[in-house]
Amino acid sequence: MRLIRFLMIFMLAIGCGDDDSLIDQISPSFSITPIPIDQVSSFIPFGESLTPTQQNPAIEYFTNQSDIEVRAVSDGVVEDIRMNINIEDFEVWIKPSNNSNWLIIYDHVLDINISVGDQVDAGQIIGVIGIGNRTELQVNDDQNIARCPLQFGTENFVQQHINFSEEWCTTETVIP
Repeated sequence: MRLIRFLMIFMLAIGCGDDDSLIDQISPSFSITPIPIDQVSSFIPFGESLTPTQQNPAIEYFTNQSDIEVRAVSDGVVEDIRMNINIEDFEVWIKPSNNSNWLIIYDHVLDINISVGDQVDAGQIIGVIGIGNRTELQVNDDQNIARCPLQFGTENFVQQHINFSEEWCTTETVIP
């Protein structure tokens, strides 16, 4: 009886422990730009001062057209789709895997054609750019610190951005 009690307590202790091995800590890899770079007319860099107390936690892409498709920058699973407050467009939250500690946020998206729980592939169309002919790409870690998206880009992803401008990120991290 003591042995059974000991085994039950032991199993309970193991089962209730923090098991970080279940968390996918592999950072995302961006192979596709969220919109074609040749469609970008201007941008707001990651880390740019938006107000005296707020830095931009994303790269914000602007275009001259309202029908530009927004593409998944990497493979992942749709975590959430949220309506923006005060703006009639959406945020799409995608994680590289179900148990990833990374979150990729696409802000200002309309005509969304994916659903929560869907698996998406890099390059898959998730919708079109939102109000103001813009979309944003934000990457948060498990501490909710936003990181410059270029840190996660393949050589091609980064080069496409640099060919347009070298000023995409003014800092490496931002607290949103």
